Amino acid sequence: MKLKIVCFSFLLFWIVSCSSNSSIEKDQIEEPLDSSTSSEAIEETSEAIEELDTSSETSNQVPSLSVTIEPTPYSPIAASLAIESSFPASIQIVATSDKHQVVTAQTSTFASSHIFPLVGLRQSQSYDIEVLATDESGATSTFNGGSFVSGEINYPLPNFDLYVDLEHSQPGITLIEYNPWSVPDEFQNMSPVVGIDNEGQVVFWYQNTSPIGAVEPTNSGTFISLYFPLGAREFDLLGNVIHNWEVSPNPLEETVELRDADALSMLDHAARGNPGDPDPIFIKPDWVNLTSFHHEVFPMQDGNFLGLSTTNHQTTPEQRELLCPGDESDFEITSDVIVEFTPNGEVIRTWDLWDVLDIEEIPGKHVCNVAGRFESIDFRDWTHANAVIYDKARDAILVSSRHTDQIIAFDHLDELGPQTSVRWILGDQGTLPLEGELFYHPHAVELQPDGSILIYDNGNFRPDTSPANPEIPNYSRAVLYEINDTSDDLTEWGAVQLWEHRVDDVDENPIYATIVGDADRLENGNVLITHGGIWPTFPKPGTQRVRIIEVIPEGSSGGDIVWDLALGDVDTPVTVYRAERLPSLYFGPLWEEVS
Repeated sequence: MKLKIVCFSFLLFWIVSCSSNSSIEKDQIEEPLDSSTSSEAIEETSEAIEELDTSSETSNQVPSLSVTIEPTPYSPIAASLAIESSFPASIQIVATSDKHQVVTAQTSTFASSHIFPLVGLRQSQSYDIEVLATDESGATSTFNGGSFVSGEINYPLPNFDLYVDLEHSQPGITLIEYNPWSVPDEFQNMSPVVGIDNEGQVVFWYQNTSPIGAVEPTNSGTFISLYFPLGAREFDLLGNVIHNWEVSPNPLEETVELRDADALSMLDHAARGNPGDPDPIFIKPDWVNLTSFHHEVFPMQDGNFLGLSTTNHQTTPEQRELLCPGDESDFEITSDVIVEFTPNGEVIRTWDLWDVLDIEEIPGKHVCNVAGRFESIDFRDWTHANAVIYDKARDAILVSSRHTDQIIAFDHLDELGPQTSVRWILGDQGTLPLEGELFYHPHAVELQPDGSILIYDNGNFRPDTSPANPEIPNYSRAVLYEINDTSDDLTEWGAVQLWEHRVDDVDENPIYATIVGDADRLENGNVLITHGGIWPTFPKPGTQRVRIIEVIPEGSSGGDIVWDLALGDVDTPVTVYRAERLPSLYFGPLWEEVS
């Protein structure tokens, strides 16, 4: 039977965070987990304990366990549990309040001492903590771990309007990179990552000192995130920063294309970080001067990372007149550079788009703009890459170039240093013939298991559409392309559009997100689509909103919507760069190794 939760809202007031019972230590006698615990299970547990305690002095001892609960400094709705037991045990936590329950994952290690991250809690609730300790024989004992009162999030959050089809949607927590456009001064440059459950309640919170974007779960159980415009950080479930990478030891001097007051303030906040963050590791190849980190840092399977950076190139007077007739400034071109680096900061390879695209032939749509965040009179934003991934099967690097309307695949060669070998280009002036509709100003290229690619197609400058004419409206979509590039005969290479999803908005016009966006394949095969920057110019300029939808990708209409989150309005303009669905907050091996 289909269960639906339809369009309910809640408002999270920004209040000073608080918690009580912040340090609780208990020595508890074993208690039964529930009434279903049988006498046979108790006898088996007793026998296992007797086998472990071989001496006559210890055989009569009752197993014991103590818990110390501490609030985490980086999230008011998480806690750190220090657990000491009299026997090696694997640990699982059940936290129960009047309105909510969290059942955590179980540790894979058996030890007498654990530091356990407790996440998934809601705001301002008193949780009773039960500790399930399983010994090496498989017998489980239950201990009373005390209580913890979660704090309140001190940040202005919007209303969340949520519809969920629980029968067909992917269970889990949805991580949202929340970017408000109008907040009180004390919250400037501090955009958070928010995790909500299927009741629209906030159950995860992370915030550092600069705009956060492109949050990716790693295979090891941590998160990696961009900290625009300076670098990237890897952090654990409790917000402890594990790695801190930056492109320059002198960002205020060397990032010359960002000279306005807001940009300098942003740089200052990014450089400072949270108290306790490790010192930065600087990413500085010998062969190219990197000037930023932006849009994405991608964790590769071998432990290295791919980051999007930039560098600047001088232009000739003839080039400047060709690109921007009548522009008298001696502007340089800012091109995107893909950087492969190790966790310790060693740069392995780079790919500069300037080396493979001819700016005179492919100038893009925005090279003459001077007023945007990434552009100025002296430095022009050319390609504006916004996603980079590694394709292991092809041994290729795939990058989304928004302003040139292209997906570019580079060969990932064994040689080190700067790379220039292009496998193919899909899109405007591309090398792959396309059967289907082209994309325009794309975001978030994602590789699928069968080698196809999923893209968020914003649709800016889509031919035969106009944002000011309701008769020919613009639209954004998620789109899937099959890539055929394995034949020895290059003339047989090409791409085919397999699927797309478009949807009308509340005003019955197609959703059109002029900026940002994302499309992710979920574990159940559904697609999570982030229309993250719905900012129509007609009929109400500045009505900046977000819709994040989950669809079953089948049928002529592109699929039924089974999860639909709306946030933002005229009074609370917001964008969401990307969203991720995690089946559980406890993933990968390193969640057990919080500091």
